[in-house]
Amino acid sequence: MKDDFECGIFDELENELIFANVSFSEIARTYARFLLSLIEQKRFDSIASSPLHMLKMLLSDATLHSMMNDDLLRKKLSSELWGMEKRFRKGNVRLAEIIRCVLFCYETEERWEAEGPGDATPIYLYYLILRKVLPDVAEIFIHYFQSELLRKY
Repeated sequence: MKDDFECGIFDELENELIFANVSFSEIARTYARFLLSLIEQKRFDSIASSPLHMLKMLLSDATLHSMMNDDLLRKKLSSELWGMEKRFRKGNVRLAEIIRCVLFCYETEERWEAEGPGDATPIYLYYLILRKVLPDVAEIFIHYFQSELLRKY
């Protein structure tokens, strides 16, 4: 039942984002800001500060419109993230999962449309990936996106 309830909440959020005409890139940049806020709130306290510092820098880059419009740079940073994820995949699964969350901030709308599950936005996928690391994140996730994106429109 919980998954059906959560799906309904995220369907509603997705519909609100579509109705407000929020772009894919704005959703991705907001996700990056949300992940940054979680790091700053020390929600990933079991992760060493050195890798988190690197992720903070990459997330800060992902919030910049100009940075995300530079395909070459975005692909380079995404490649670096995949390298980090691969290094930590077996030894530090939690960090690898956080890196996967960050990787979604570097995806493009074109790739989402070509390879995504058919949803109009990646919002629910962002949540599902993050829920692996922070199982209790649903309420603050929804609230953050509603306050950051829907108040603008």
